[in-house]
Amino acid sequence: MEFSTSSAEFEGSDSHSALPSILEPKLRSLLSNGPATQSFQQETAHTARGWLDLAHESTYADDLDWALECAKHGLASAGTNPDVKLGLYRLLASVHHKLDDETAMQHAITKRTELLRSLGQTHQADMEDQLGSILFAEADAFASTVLGGVADQERALDTEDSVLADVLIGLAVHQMSQMRAEEALGLIEEAVAMQRRRSEAGLRLSAGSLVNTEMFLAHLKFMNEQVDEADTLSTQILETGCNRAVRAAMWMMQAVIAHHRNEMSQAANFGIRALELYARLQIRPGAASAASLVASVARRADHHQLSVLAWKVAVDQAEQGEVEETSGLVAALGHQLLDAGEVTEAEEVLTGLVTREKLTGNHQVLAHALIDLGNAVCRQERFKEAITHWRDSIEAFLRVDAVREAARTSLGAGMKLAEAEDETVFSDAEQLMRQAVEMAKTSEDPAVETQGLRELAKLLCDQSKPEGLDLYDQAIKLAGKDEIRYVAAELTRQKARAYALFGKINKAVATALTAADMFEDEAELSMGHGCELLAGKFLIENSKWLEATTLFTTIADSEGIQPSLRRAALLGLSTALRGQGDQHESERAKRQAERIQVDIPIATEHEFTAEHFFDD
Repeated sequence: MEFSTSSAEFEGSDSHSALPSILEPKLRSLLSNGPATQSFQQETAHTARGWLDLAHESTYADDLDWALECAKHGLASAGTNPDVKLGLYRLLASVHHKLDDETAMQHAITKRTELLRSLGQTHQADMEDQLGSILFAEADAFASTVLGGVADQERALDTEDSVLADVLIGLAVHQMSQMRAEEALGLIEEAVAMQRRRSEAGLRLSAGSLVNTEMFLAHLKFMNEQVDEADTLSTQILETGCNRAVRAAMWMMQAVIAHHRNEMSQAANFGIRALELYARLQIRPGAASAASLVASVARRADHHQLSVLAWKVAVDQAEQGEVEETSGLVAALGHQLLDAGEVTEAEEVLTGLVTREKLTGNHQVLAHALIDLGNAVCRQERFKEAITHWRDSIEAFLRVDAVREAARTSLGAGMKLAEAEDETVFSDAEQLMRQAVEMAKTSEDPAVETQGLRELAKLLCDQSKPEGLDLYDQAIKLAGKDEIRYVAAELTRQKARAYALFGKINKAVATALTAADMFEDEAELSMGHGCELLAGKFLIENSKWLEATTLFTTIADSEGIQPSLRRAALLGLSTALRGQGDQHESERAKRQAERIQVDIPIATEHEFTAEHFFDD
């Protein structure tokens, strides 16, 4: 069992998904090409609109100097139509604001408002002059208050010659910064409707502005679980034409939607399209995100080596763009290498990450990386090193007051060591489990506390330490506080096994029957019958033939018992009768059992009912 406290963005398994065969060569091509992709500055356009698209794409790639150059080329192009000019001036104002060049920004705003007045859109021009940089910067709390007031005024005017759409977009961006996706959706829906009305009324819009707002709307619809609407809108955007940055974003949207619908082949297909285009445009965060999605899809389809390759592309793109989330992607790569069985490479990747994160002080990433590094060396049976890494991980979590995460890590580490079948590490396993229980109490996490008590009880009982029985009692008492008693019943069943280990057969039988009653109270009849069979097994193993005969007869005659469990009960009865010397009745019970056709094997939780327990 590998353990990790991280929450994977895309979990589950879908091994039946056939992924496009083109994925691997495309991913390898992206890795081999690396930073040598063609530079934006080698691309040119033949029209002003083409230069505007290049300028937008460069802005998305955070190449602001080249974005300015493209915009200037666009303005210098002969016959530039007003829509494109408006878009170019708006882009210039926005980029100059990002570069803190207020003079150049104001010049671009002035040129834009002059053009608006020449087109008869005087109110819009006046308002843009008045608002200035507020329309081009991400709104803070003060700016959003101003924009809110402007929005009310503009709505009251009831005219298409308005800045309402741009104001609403600014307000929506602020709402998103406050994690209010539902409020943002309403604002962007209003903004799109306004832009469409303006276009229908013959007013000039900045070229590309409507499709950019619709792109925002598609994302917000998906975030608000309007998946079908997001799918329709993103498809429409791709069909009506847009610049390459928007196209990549909409392909990514389609990939995410396909993933949401469990259409893994489609998710991979759209994801690789988005990845290639983002990489071509040197939009590194987008490329890293698209590669991450492809990696997750491959993992769900159990293509672990392909997933490793995609994570390597994600890391490569992130490192080229100095993306903030790079460390998290490296951690994901290390984890996937473990899943793929590439333990040595995983150790190498994770060791490098741990070294870097110890210097940067990102304790969350460091903690998760140390967990997997511990797993990597544990797989190589270097248990003492693993213990060191896991303890360091716990310390890293505690540094950021993530006590619950620390408790889970401590418990997982203890469980991993208990599985090692190396008695030299059992004391460490015990210490880690005890620590997990205490931290779970401190952080009021009853689920981990209960599991910790159970695992510690099992570890101690396996070593014939009576304290384990007391710990089972504590776990059962804690689990009994839950309205659903399933967990308490399961713990009681496990305690019955522990009694048998200590040779306390009467208590083992009584406890197994108590567990059976608890399961039946929860309408878990099959589990209840399974516990009764367990009690019968204990009786047979200790040659208590008469009691076993009575119990197995009762089980076999139970109303509603599954055929597989009735078959097991009859075989148990046959063995008990044979133990009493009644060979004739034993054979009759065995023949009854053999006549029961079992199509579905007994589930793993009923492994103790396997027929060999009742054979000679």
